[in-house]
Amino acid sequence: MNSDSYHGTPAHLRQARCDAIQAAYRAEQDKRPSIRREPPPKPSIRRDPPPLPKALVPTDDILKLRLAEELEYARRMIETMGDTLSADANLVMRHMVTLQSIDIAGQILGHVANVVRSSNPEGAVDLIGMSELRGRLKRAGGI
Repeated sequence: MNSDSYHGTPAHLRQARCDAIQAAYRAEQDKRPSIRREPPPKPSIRRDPPPLPKALVPTDDILKLRLAEELEYARRMIETMGDTLSADANLVMRHMVTLQSIDIAGQILGHVANVVRSSNPEGAVDLIGMSELRGRLKRAGGI
């Protein structure tokens, strides 16, 4: 037999073996991470915010919410009046203490509105920044 006439295994058998090798290689590559592929999605670093303290959660009582809105409205009117009066330098020089009292009254109205609006009024009192007002609201005993 002449060696020139032998061409090895038939072409259709060679292709099947080549396809099997290719499939095995691809399956192995799918299991390994590669720099060419998209990295797997990372978990989000965003977290849900912590729940609000009960003192900051509004009450379900509609009347209390409306009262708080009215107190806020009165506070804004007082603040606008104070700003208008403060625009006059002569008036500021003569009535500085009175203008400061107007500002304090506005702050008190804002804090009281927050207490009325809160689902936990006692906790809202603890959050008041004006120590004198907080002390008056937390005092024990009669009026």
